[in-house]
Parts: sequence; C-alpha cells; structure tokens
Amino acid sequence: MAPVLDLPLPPLDKKRFRFVEVLAQQDRPIGQIELYHDCQQNCKVVGKRMLRSWTLGSAKEFEDEHPELLESPWKELALSLFVGSTEMKGICKCYGAFEDPKGDVLIFLEYICGGDIHDLARRCTTEPGPEREAKAWPVILSLLGAVQSLHHIGVAHGDISLENALLSPDGEVRLVDFAASVTDTRTRGIRGKPSYQAPEMHTPNSYDPFAADLFACGVFAYCLVVADYPWRCTSPNKCAAFDFYLLHGLPAFLAQRKLRFEGMQRRPVQAILSQRLTHLLSVLLDPVPERRKGVWQELREMEPVMVEVQEDTSSAAHSPPALKVN
Repeated sequence: MAPVLDLPLPPLDKKRFRFVEVLAQQDRPIGQIELYHDCQQNCKVVGKRMLRSWTLGSAKEFEDEHPELLESPWKELALSLFVGSTEMKGICKCYGAFEDPKGDVLIFLEYICGGDIHDLARRCTTEPGPEREAKAWPVILSLLGAVQSLHHIGVAHGDISLENALLSPDGEVRLVDFAASVTDTRTRGIRGKPSYQAPEMHTPNSYDPFAADLFACGVFAYCLVVADYPWRCTSPNKCAAFDFYLLHGLPAFLAQRKLRFEGMQRRPVQAILSQRLTHLLSVLLDPVPERRKGVWQELREMEPVMVEVQEDTSSAAHSPPALKVN
C-alpha cells in the first residue's frame, strides 16, 4: 500500500530553517532546489521547493488537472517522507515537508555536496578501462544495495539514473526523486529517462516495476564504466543501437559498440570490460524481466571477490575513490 500524506502540511518554521541560497532551477517551471541551515539539527539541508502553481492544493486536484502524468509531486512527498524517515541505507534522510506562506511546498532532505553522480562521472578524467571499472564497482554495488533495500519495503523507484543518485562522503550511493515511484507489484506506463527505460514499458501490457528498476541499474553501470550511454532510447524502432542489442544480444552489441571517450582510440566497448562486469550487465539488461532478479543470487556468489575489489580501491572516506575527479 502506498504511504498516505497527511494534509494540511505544517507551516514552514523560518526560525528552524534559515535560507542560504538557491542551488539549482528545475528544468520545468515547477520549483527549485535551495540550501538551508537547519538550526534544530545544526546542519545544512536541501530544500526542494514545489510551486503551488504546480502542486495545486492536493493529490486529487493534481491528478484531475494532469491525468496523463505518471509522476506526481504528492507521491514524491509521501514516499520521500516515508523512506527518508526509516534511516534506510541508500536513501537521503528527510527532515519533513512544510508549506510556506505563498502556498509552495518545501521538503527538506539530507545535503550531500558535490553534485549528482552524472555530474561526477562527467568530470572524471579516468578513461574507460580496468582502472575506471575498478573505481566504479563500489558505486555499482552501493546502488544495487540501495535498490534492494527499497524493494524490500515494497517501493520501486521508477526513475533510477545517474542524475537521481548522489554520492555521499563515505562513498555510499543515495537515491533521490521518488515522483515516479510505484508500490504496486504490476503497473503500466512509461517512467524514467529514455535511455534507462526497460523495453517492457513500451508495451500495452502491465509489467513488474521492480524488474524495470534493475534494467535501469544496468544502464547506470554501463554509463559509469564506459562514460557513454549504450543507446539513446529503448522505444521500438527509434534507436538503431537498442534495436541491434535486442536482435543480436549483448556480446554482439558490445563488440559492435565503439568507445567515444575524448582522446581515446575508438575501440569496441567489449575490449575494456571485464568478464565479471559483462556478466552482470547481461543479467541486469536481460530483455526478459523475470531473469533480471537473478542479479541478487549473482551478487551473493560474487560477494567474496567484490569485497576484495572494494578493499583494493578504497581510500580516504571524504574522497570516494569511485568517482574522484582528477
């Protein structure tokens, strides 16, 4: 059952939350990301502002106005409060949701400096190959741990991507943005960013959103290691790269796909991936949704080896080795 949000939200306590600066404007005119100082916790927190013109007065009002949208700010609020209050590994802590005098909604989350993993990966100058893969493994495993924890409490994220994952100072991945999340075991509709969407989303049939999350994890892992997307989108007949993958399989795709890292020879992607990572990708990106869940058994079997990998690539807690910017 989906968490229920109690309304009305409490008024914003400006004595507790002191505005510092605007961190980022959102792509659409729906709000912005702000930095605050939480005087009660004595720490910096992120305030995600959702404009009243976007949220409207309630979840029902929003759904009536936007029946075509699968994402909902009210769903994001309810789930962020629910998962962020559990002290669950891999999720940003939530310090509450409030309404300001203008009617805007503010949800306060744990502040993690450094930007999202997409930004960190973009600035990482380590070229694709064994060194970059070794740095990426702890992040990939941490992501899968966060997703597994989320799935254990019955929540599928629905929009896993490099942009929706932060890297904490201790090197752990924190998932954010639950606007597309699902608490049902079957669902319909297209969620997430085009490159990350599981192929079953593009059918009229219901699908397992938890298996769809795992497909997105596979794209995440590929992007992190290869420093490129495997395909532009997964819509049928819209992307030649993905159509080739479905027709010929992962080994042929990796042999055909070329690296596009600046200053690096355009070799096949297959040449720079370890057998271990290639196998993990084959499970996560399996076109058959049910088979993706075999990743949990695969990881249990890998565990002794992967613990060794993490120990070999670890460094100071405040300089996560996986995506250190050179």
